[in-house]
Amino acid sequence: MDAQENYADQVDSEAATEATQIDTDTIDNATRSKLRALFEAGMAPAPAAPARAPGAQGLLVGEVIDTHHPDCPGRVRVRWFDTHGEMVERWLACLRGQRPRRGDRVLVEQPANWAEPLVTGVFAPGADETVTPALQQDQDAQASHVIKLAPDQCLRIDDAHGKPLVQILASCAGPVVRLMSPDINLEAAGKLSLRAQTLELEAGRGGVDIRTDADTVVRSRYIRLN
Repeated sequence: MDAQENYADQVDSEAATEATQIDTDTIDNATRSKLRALFEAGMAPAPAAPARAPGAQGLLVGEVIDTHHPDCPGRVRVRWFDTHGEMVERWLACLRGQRPRRGDRVLVEQPANWAEPLVTGVFAPGADETVTPALQQDQDAQASHVIKLAPDQCLRIDDAHGKPLVQILASCAGPVVRLMSPDINLEAAGKLSLRAQTLELEAGRGGVDIRTDADTVVRSRYIRLN
């Protein structure tokens, strides 16, 4: 009795094994397509990692070789060597507050979820470098942004509501700074000085009103009235 049961179990096992072994030649194209779709759906690839810019990996040190981008003010051109020793040059954005100048060494960092490297820091000058007032003024001038204006263009500064405040343009007689508001106040807590080779003050029908709580002093070789 036991031998018959064992033989029956062996027959059922062999039948199940034969059932799982399917000849691929007997599968039609429609069934094959469905099986392939099920297989690909179960083996869907994981999301790809964010693309990294070529030549930037982790934290690197670069040198600023240009600060005047023709179209994107604020970007600087940085040159560095990648991990393979190859030189890379790119225009990069800087973090807010970073104002590198030409020749500065900067930190270039590639965020994991950003498409391009960023300038995240500027190296301080060496301790042996003497910074004179003239050099400091030159460094500040180099650190500022430069905007080139065409002859028919002007630079305008608006307030938060879009109202024009200041307009700067170039003319044949020199640069013109135009204050757009009808009433202007120039205030200084200390001394306000105006220096020029020739100084002209011109007023219309509103007249000229000079007020002071102290003495008014006019120094000149000649004083001409009318």
